Amino acid sequence: MVILAAGLASCQKEKFTPITTPPVGLGGDITAKDSIDKFILDSMTTPYNVAVYYKWLPGELDFPSGITPPDASKVIPMLKALLNVAYAPYNQQTGSTTFLRRYLPKTLELAGSAEYLANGARFLGQAEGGTAMLLYEVNYYSRLKKDSNTFKQTMHTMHHEFGHILHQNILYPVAYKTISTGYTGNWYNVSNAQARQMGFITNYAQSTPDEDFVEMISSMLSGGEGGPSGGYDEYEQLLTQCGGTNSAGYLAIKQKEAIVVDYFQRAWNIDFYALRAKCRTAFVNYLQ
Repeated sequence: MVILAAGLASCQKEKFTPITTPPVGLGGDITAKDSIDKFILDSMTTPYNVAVYYKWLPGELDFPSGITPPDASKVIPMLKALLNVAYAPYNQQTGSTTFLRRYLPKTLELAGSAEYLANGARFLGQAEGGTAMLLYEVNYYSRLKKDSNTFKQTMHTMHHEFGHILHQNILYPVAYKTISTGYTGNWYNVSNAQARQMGFITNYAQSTPDEDFVEMISSMLSGGEGGPSGGYDEYEQLLTQCGGTNSAGYLAIKQKEAIVVDYFQRAWNIDFYALRAKCRTAFVNYLQ
């Protein structure tokens, strides 16, 4: 009887007290709108229907990964770079903002640093099912010519992630997956130069056919001709590491290039080479 009474006592419920203030991230985080929020509304949300998240909220990113939040002073400059160097060429080529408004993911999340994996690799961006895009390393943004390699990497990441959005809507030809063999999860143990000799434009392209496809897109669209000496490598310069124009690596990459160009024309009615010319011009002209 004593044991039973003790058990019943231990099961007594405490008085329920309802939460009157929502937790942070679920409606309890009310912050004043500032000039950054106005810029996002005017430049991203209204024309492209894209919500940009840069304020630090629990659960927005993978934890525990030691990811640094974005520096507020870098947010508008980064977004201006995307608008001028990544978005504007598509608008010019398609004739309006309609294409990007339809296919850009509706959420763009910004992180200050990269996400580092246990194997030493680092994430620079992610695209989630065509609905969200995450762009890392915002705190390293610079449009100075001396930092052109960093700026090119940012644009490369943006084109890479948007490439995922496109093929998630319309799949690229299955034949693309048969051009190369040797896809591996250990791509980070291969240098970019070695990967090009094997028919992959970057070592990360060796991870999966999907990554291979979008790395081709981003490698051709990022960077540009006539850039500063010692700055960034343009696509044609990367091909010189394949081992010659008759090498197996060179021929494989050129075959992939042809499929990418045909895909953009057939799936999206976009002249890829004309788009690339506009991307290159925008890239070089934006550097200071």
